[in-house]
Amino acid sequence: MAPDDISRAEADRLRRLDGPARAARTFEVLADRGVLWVWGDEDEVLFTEDAKRRTLLPIWPHAAVARLEHEGEVDGERPMKIPMTVFLTEWLPQLAEDDADISIFPVEERGAAVITVEEFRARMG
Repeated sequence: MAPDDISRAEADRLRRLDGPARAARTFEVLADRGVLWVWGDEDEVLFTEDAKRRTLLPIWPHAAVARLEHEGEVDGERPMKIPMTVFLTEWLPQLAEDDADISIFPVEERGAAVITVEEFRARMG
């Protein structure tokens, strides 16, 4: 378990929250801890697509919740920690250039908040 991770019981509890509550919790954790988690491997990060065919970058507030969504699907993939300073200065401009949005704390078969790069930047103030 990563040093700033949470228990499986806490991860399960957070996963049961509805989409708006998961998004609110995510922004609280990002502001408090200054990191977020994406899923990928040494070569690439997982992106998804929604029903409207928008490219989305899923992010999570804790490695444990990302792990519960994906672990065991592809060998070598894992939660990857991204400092907020790096995400804001390097990732957001690239996401904007790629016309990608951000999926906040997606959970299988439950709606996730999807926001634009500009909305994310505004929330992080």
